[in-house]
Amino acid sequence: MSEIETGGRGARDAAKVLPFLAAVLLAPPIVLIFTAPATIAGIPLIVVYLFGVWTAVVFAAFLLSRRLAEGEAPGDKPRRPLDGERR
Repeated sequence: MSEIETGGRGARDAAKVLPFLAAVLLAPPIVLIFTAPATIAGIPLIVVYLFGVWTAVVFAAFLLSRRLAEGEAPGDKPRRPLDGERR
């Protein structure tokens, strides 16, 4: 399989999946796994998990937005949606 093109379909697909992945990682059944009475450098494990996931999602969204923006030239017009395609 070839590499993902800049601003290509792979980046768009990843951008669509990222919110769902974040929702799953922040869902109560997953978060409750980290309610153990453990600490990392004095910080409860659940706090480390929540801020770690949040930071990872924000960073991934940043990287995806840059990759999607690379595929657009400054003077490009947005493409017209095809018949049956949502805007």
